[in-house]
Amino acid sequence: MASKARVLVVDDDDAVRRTLARVLDQAGCEVLQSADGDDGLRRAAEDSPDLILLDVGLPALSGLEVLRALRRARRTSAIPVIMLTGLSGVADKVAGLELGADDYVTKPFAVEEVRARVESALRRSRRDLGANPLTRLPGSPAIKDETCRRIRDKVPFAFHYADMDHFKAFNDAYGFAAGDRLIETLADCLTESIETHDQAEGFAGHVGGDDFAALTSLEAAPHVAQSLCGLFDLRRARHYPEEDRARGFIRSVDRRGRPEAFPLVTLSVGIVTTAARALDRFSKVAAIAAEMKACLKSGPPRKLSRLAFDRRTDRIHEDAS
Repeated sequence: MASKARVLVVDDDDAVRRTLARVLDQAGCEVLQSADGDDGLRRAAEDSPDLILLDVGLPALSGLEVLRALRRARRTSAIPVIMLTGLSGVADKVAGLELGADDYVTKPFAVEEVRARVESALRRSRRDLGANPLTRLPGSPAIKDETCRRIRDKVPFAFHYADMDHFKAFNDAYGFAAGDRLIETLADCLTESIETHDQAEGFAGHVGGDDFAALTSLEAAPHVAQSLCGLFDLRRARHYPEEDRARGFIRSVDRRGRPEAFPLVTLSVGIVTTAARALDRFSKVAAIAAEMKACLKSGPPRKLSRLAFDRRTDRIHEDAS
């Protein structure tokens, strides 16, 4: 492996954990261990491992329940998971794959197989997912892949494209560390909105910087977008000093270095759906959503976040003959 990876092993069997720890250590990995599901979830959230080896047959909180919780939480949703199961665990394998497991190793296992599957999972994750290191959300490659999958499978969807207004002024005034914390807050608002309103079909991604994308069902789209805007407007306040928050604007410099007053950050969310248009390629989806977002951002300064659905259709006219 090109760089040292951090792998979390979650298994209630001490002997299995010791064996896996030895194999992974020999492969150049940093190994973390948990003996139950609750501790495994805590370690996953706190330590941000690059990969998790998760036993299906954990006591109390089962491996499948742990996997479901991992996939729901922003900080752990993109971490690849290899499930450990017994010889007769076909049903568990199917259930795990449906919940988002990346691979399986059957007990009793050969150490060479474990090492090969771990290295393969880490390579795939680094190459294909492009997860943002700050938010741990899937990056641009995964956003494109998920959009193309829904287009290919003819699944109706809404594509949301969101970014912050006046984020540069915020960064200039308070520094990059404060800007990163605000980006994390936006990521939390997005994933929480999806978990609340579209847990079955929702997908959240981080394009980069303060740009985010989401895919939802048509029915959930307005609820997710409204929730995102409302949560962000509520939680942004904690990122401002009391004086600036009370005043309702900050003093910074424009792109030419001239002093200027800027409003508090808000969101602009452009949304395009398959309800009105034939969306047959990712470039078209992204371009229309970006156009809607740009239209919002070109308007006068405002105190609250806004969203805009593209209501246009591709149909110019119908032949009446």
